[in-house]
Amino acid sequence: MKFRYYLIDQKWQLITFYSILAVISIVISVEPELRVSYSSLLYLILLATFLYNLYFIGCFYRKRGQLRKWQSQDFESIPASSSYEQQIYSQMLRQLEKQYLRQIHERNEAAKEQLEFMTQWFHEIKTPIAVSRLLLETEIDSPSMQEEIDKIEGYVEQALHFSRLNDFNKDYLIQEIDLEKLMKEIIIGESKSFIGRKIKLDLQVSSMTVLSDKKGLTYIVRQVLSNALKYTKENGKITIIADSKSRNLIIRDSGIGIPAEDLPRVFEKGFTGKNGRGPQRSTGMGLYLAKKTAEKLGHTLILESATDIGTKAILHFPETVNNIHQM
Repeated sequence: MKFRYYLIDQKWQLITFYSILAVISIVISVEPELRVSYSSLLYLILLATFLYNLYFIGCFYRKRGQLRKWQSQDFESIPASSSYEQQIYSQMLRQLEKQYLRQIHERNEAAKEQLEFMTQWFHEIKTPIAVSRLLLETEIDSPSMQEEIDKIEGYVEQALHFSRLNDFNKDYLIQEIDLEKLMKEIIIGESKSFIGRKIKLDLQVSSMTVLSDKKGLTYIVRQVLSNALKYTKENGKITIIADSKSRNLIIRDSGIGIPAEDLPRVFEKGFTGKNGRGPQRSTGMGLYLAKKTAEKLGHTLILESATDIGTKAILHFPETVNNIHQM
């Protein structure tokens, strides 16, 4: 620390001291009852100036030594404080350190999560690619080929959605969405699955406007509907209800249901459960991403289920955008 920088930092202290000294000198000079000779007054001024400058310079060397000590620290630990002001600075540094370490931990966890997902994704996508190649080699044109391509598209969409999840707030647009129109668009996209598996659809969605992001909401609904189609047997039934009073979208299927011991963990990352390890294999990421997306949009997604009875997914929409999280 250079002395001129110290002078700049302490300029108001210097101005205050010399202003007080000047006022006192003027008062003593003009007050007739205060009989002080000019030589004595000059002596007092010089003595006060000397003592103050001595204190001022001493503070400079003490602060410079302290700053040099701080600059030489590797900051494994914050130096001890010698004043109340330094205690405040130390507390601020500790708070910044905690915040910085928390951010590093969050970034490391996000990077670890992304690596785990991509590793699993690469493993899962190999199967539909291999099946597609086999079908091409045998020159078989069957619904199986389309089914495998749909799986690949689903995995790709899942990976893209996962990659955007951490920066979701930069890519979403909250707007009024006609739920009836959106549901019809999604169902048309899944029509082949309904027809191929001979699953009946009971659509009870009247005109209902919700505040959401269209891409995010579409992903949530498609994921829930995809699971309903996957775990509902042929000639089963899926019911979709939009309740404008409770502002709930309900998707209910007559499928195999979720075991009671698995239900509390269905939204955990990578959890497949008993059903996901059966013939209808699962990555354990679909519902996890749907839940995360719903939370970021301020929606609530819950599942109710019983084995061999079916599953009911309930998506609740807030009335205002105040509940939407800025992530």
